[in-house]
Amino acid sequence: MPKFRYQAIDISGRLVKGSAIAASDQELEVKLADKQLTLVSSQLHTDGFLSKSILGERIGNRDVIEFYHRLYQTLELGLPMLSALEENAAQLPSRPMRRIVDEIRIAIENGNTFTAAMSRFPKVFGKLDLAIIRMGEETGVLPKCLKDLCTFLEWKEEIRSTVKRAAIYPSFVIIVIVAVIGVWVGYVLPQLAGLLVQMGVELPTMTRFILDLSNFFRNWWAVITLSVALGGIFFYLIQRTEKGGVQVHRQILNLPIMGAVISNIAMARLSHNFATMYQAGMSINGIFEILSENVLGNRYLELLLKKAFDAVQGGDSISDGFDKAGGFPPLLLGAVRNGESTGTIDVCFKRLGNYYDREAKRTVQTMIAAIEPMSIIMLGGIFGFIVLSILLPLYDVIGKF
Repeated sequence: MPKFRYQAIDISGRLVKGSAIAASDQELEVKLADKQLTLVSSQLHTDGFLSKSILGERIGNRDVIEFYHRLYQTLELGLPMLSALEENAAQLPSRPMRRIVDEIRIAIENGNTFTAAMSRFPKVFGKLDLAIIRMGEETGVLPKCLKDLCTFLEWKEEIRSTVKRAAIYPSFVIIVIVAVIGVWVGYVLPQLAGLLVQMGVELPTMTRFILDLSNFFRNWWAVITLSVALGGIFFYLIQRTEKGGVQVHRQILNLPIMGAVISNIAMARLSHNFATMYQAGMSINGIFEILSENVLGNRYLELLLKKAFDAVQGGDSISDGFDKAGGFPPLLLGAVRNGESTGTIDVCFKRLGNYYDREAKRTVQTMIAAIEPMSIIMLGGIFGFIVLSILLPLYDVIGKF
């Protein structure tokens, strides 16, 4: 009999993880119900051969969004779930995604719920997806939940694309600067300096400094490369630890401009996620459990969120929990407190999500606008310094004639 790993919610709304032996997902659900647990997601302990073979192929976020988009549209047209899945399995552009959808359809035909069938592919469908879809199944509003989830994932993908586009220009500038310095300092200047020395020209301090720097890098390049590599590995290992990762992510938030970008994106994720899950009918405890598991993209903010959750479990309101945890923007605290008093907490978080979304895009544009002149000044300064180090001794040579 197969063994399942599961996530469930107890009667207090707390997320519970464990494993159990059952013949199917349905039997597992019954066993957990006897323990007053509501199944959220389950996964075969061995993952299954077919699941691994499917997941060996690339499935992007856009493929998942396309699946949700097509599915909620076909369900809104009145098609039953099996027919809607069969339609998607035939028309989705991604071949791996078509195979997964077909496996989900077969699992439902064998008696599994839609959520249980999806949970067999944890590398494709995240915990947030499964939680929202399960609530949609249980409350009979699955098309709406899929539509809201699709909207949220499209926003998330848009933010990711915006940040990637913003990173292209500074990355290009850094590569150009390194290449220019490498060519001039490593090859051009030493050749020219050697010629000048043969002519008996005394090199100025600026030129000698660059030559010494060039000789240092050429003689010690292996040690420098190894040191940088070891430093990178050490930093990677440190940030992988719980305390080290929290401290690194805390310092990242203090970076000029970039810290504001990351903070705004995290607050937008928090707000959009909270609104989507709350509107799907999830409990406050269930929402906090999922939000605390690497959803915000910053481990320091996730630690603060866990502290806020502890305060809420202790009887505090959501706004008081955020306030006691510290580190959350005053705007968020005030808006949440107003939403609690008026009974519109979901609308409040949705508006906060839209606000921080705009702020994230604005700060990204500010960063791009600041990087361009700074990079030009930096590149011009470095190039000018190198050119002067060449021209000064040349002027001395010309002056002797």
